[in-house]
Amino acid sequence: MGRDEQMKESILREFQKRGMRITKQRSMILDVILEKKWTDCKEIYYEAVRRDPNVGLSTVYRTIRALEGIGFLKRGRQYAFNEALLTKFPNK
Repeated sequence: MGRDEQMKESILREFQKRGMRITKQRSMILDVILEKKWTDCKEIYYEAVRRDPNVGLSTVYRTIRALEGIGFLKRGRQYAFNEALLTKFPNK
């Protein structure tokens, strides 16, 4: 299992622990975010809509806020995953 798959599994487990639903759209948005560094939510949204035209901008924003809330995503000049948190939420 690669690093992105491990990170995705850790994030999905943490979402479940916090009672958050794991929808197909949320999972796909997570895939988009993991693929590269993005400068803003709209870039993520445009890529997500290219993959699934039914994704709403609010779904992207909520997913990003959830990732920031659990500490997996940090905002700066670009959105980037907080690598240090992989030890906080290890794969089980």
